[in-house]
Amino acid sequence: MKKKILTILGTRPELIKMFPLINKLDKKFNNKLIWSGQHYDYSMVKQNFNDVKLRNPNIEIKIKKNKNIFFQIQEKLYNIILKEKPDAIIYHGDTYTTLAASLVSNYFFYKIKKIHIEGGYRSGDKNQIEERARSTSDQLSNIIFVTREQERKNLLKENIKNNVYVVGNTINDSVRYILKKNKNKSLTTSQYKLQNKKFIYVTIHRSENVDNDERLIKIIKIINTLSIDYKIIFPIHPRTKKKFKKLRVKLKSNIILIPPISFSNSIFLISKCFFCFSDSGGLQEEAIILKKRCLVPSDKTPHAHYLDKNANHLININNINFLSMVKKFVISVKRNKSKKFLHKKNISLLITKIINKIL
Repeated sequence: MKKKILTILGTRPELIKMFPLINKLDKKFNNKLIWSGQHYDYSMVKQNFNDVKLRNPNIEIKIKKNKNIFFQIQEKLYNIILKEKPDAIIYHGDTYTTLAASLVSNYFFYKIKKIHIEGGYRSGDKNQIEERARSTSDQLSNIIFVTREQERKNLLKENIKNNVYVVGNTINDSVRYILKKNKNKSLTTSQYKLQNKKFIYVTIHRSENVDNDERLIKIIKIINTLSIDYKIIFPIHPRTKKKFKKLRVKLKSNIILIPPISFSNSIFLISKCFFCFSDSGGLQEEAIILKKRCLVPSDKTPHAHYLDKNANHLININNINFLSMVKKFVISVKRNKSKKFLHKKNISLLITKIINKIL
């Protein structure tokens, strides 16, 4: 009899990074996919299930918008795990869903194997919700897959020594799948009226930026400044769109706001852009794979290994000279080629083999 696994996801980034692994797990285990409902907007979720040809979830949690999302996910997961009685639970990264799954499974179902994919990342900033979710989930997991040796060392500092596996990043499998898919797909930038012009690809969604009015206003100032010389393509997150409306944000005419787009189209736009301006951890990784630079509006990042004068760059928007720093970055992009990084292949297959051996 096949071992039963519950793979618990709830956000677009988790879906994008995990779909190659889910496909591998389905072949080896009785793998039930649980969707937590953390991202419930259709444009954020459903189009990406279709885009990467991932099967529908076995169980989809319905979230009530007027109640606390985190506590709803915890309560629903408790009932699901109690009923399903899995041999192992898998969660990814640093979201509310990740934290809820690790807390519930450790506290109420201690004997079940708890597997954290992409553990060990640390930005060093406990003010970030994601940082607290990362460290807590790692402490509660008994099998952790990390992307690099540095993440293993981060865990060692916290006395997490056993069952830590350095395997690489599943986003490499995801991007390779999309690049292969896009070869047979007619994608064009003409729909955004670019006419071969250089453009900057922008995404902003993290709570420390969107929920902080002062920071968000500075980020808008950066985007408006960049738009003086370049077109801006900006798929706007529902949370960001809502905040823009509240603040009555005025954007320059060179900025093209579009609804959230599929992973395929995002990869296409990254591959064609001049550079990216984004607070998305996933996009920072995707840009590096596609040999594009990314300017990150944050003081710290868990992806510090991608920071380089010819790669990704942090912009401290609390610095009085933040606009001058942005202009220096643009000059650097014009003058220097992007740094090349080595990326592993078939990571999802390797993770599946290790899990099978353990279970």
